[in-house]
Amino acid sequence: MKNFDKELSRNGSGYSDPTAATALRTIYKKEKEIDRNAMRLIGLIKDMLRICDFELIEKVKIRHKPSGREYK
Repeated sequence: MKNFDKELSRNGSGYSDPTAATALRTIYKKEKEIDRNAMRLIGLIKDMLRICDFELIEKVKIRHKPSGREYK
């Protein structure tokens, strides 16, 4: 994560850009939170199927409406 933070704190020319770094960290954290929620949701769907004595035939595919990101 340290290398990632270093990359975020510098602009394309290699100069420090703390404003952009702060904004990018916020976006990155939000995306990670959405990813975790999506994986948790898929896990819950699979657990519900097992509890109700059903099985999954094909992969679960969902889309986060605001971002358009898709998960399997």
